[in-house]
Amino acid sequence: MGAKLDLADVTLCAADSANMALTARAMHISMEKCKFGDAVFFSHAPVEGNYRTVKIDKVDRDGYQAFRKKPPPTVETPFVLFIEWDGYVIEPRAWSQRFREYDFIGAKWPPMFLGVDDGMNVGNSGFCLQSKKFNEKIEPIVLGPGENVDLAVCKRHRRALERDFGIRFAPEPVADLFSYEFVLPRKTTFGFHGLGNMWRHNSDLEMLEIIDLVDPYVLATKQFTTLLAHYSLQCKFHMIERLFIKMRQHIDRDAALAIFRRDFKPPHGDAIFGLCEQLVVRP
Repeated sequence: MGAKLDLADVTLCAADSANMALTARAMHISMEKCKFGDAVFFSHAPVEGNYRTVKIDKVDRDGYQAFRKKPPPTVETPFVLFIEWDGYVIEPRAWSQRFREYDFIGAKWPPMFLGVDDGMNVGNSGFCLQSKKFNEKIEPIVLGPGENVDLAVCKRHRRALERDFGIRFAPEPVADLFSYEFVLPRKTTFGFHGLGNMWRHNSDLEMLEIIDLVDPYVLATKQFTTLLAHYSLQCKFHMIERLFIKMRQHIDRDAALAIFRRDFKPPHGDAIFGLCEQLVVRP
């Protein structure tokens, strides 16, 4: 392996209280590919690794969103690369000097994300680069009940941040070089986000090990059903069986069916659920 990408002006950051082992894994993978100025894992309990650990209160979903809105404590570099357990660096050669021209870069959302084509599509925070200025200016923003910080910052408050503070959001062509989530890239990106994409960057065995470690809340997410859908399209029945068994250990049949119907238009939700059930329920 050649020399690591030098990102001395970037701190690698993650915060987690649920999928801590997997977040540590994402930190390790990213640090294998890049030489960061610093690397910090914020959590309520120590997780062993070659990074600094900073103790914070145990965070649930809302607590995590609130944490992401504050300037990360003890971080002094001009930029922060925030990652999560299901998103990390995949190709350091895709890094561009242009990324440093902006205060925020994350994967773009589809144009009709949330049913609105408002032109403010750069915003996923699961794998994102944020400037120190950006981190400071978003702290006063008040999140609505259950609101994700990336939606609040990159859609609801974006125009005000641009107008009042000169915050620069990366344009979509630059974001497409940086990361992907819901919109597949035309070429390899610097990083990615989303459990539904992890099969592209991990072997089947690695994916089974990952699923064995996820917190049960993950099994009710659209990212999880998306992963099952991808394996269905590939006819990887052994993967579907293992993942669906894991899901049903924590979610009863009717609730699982409702999740598939929530995430896919008819008749696809029932069809994917039927395939899963057929593989698991024996005569």
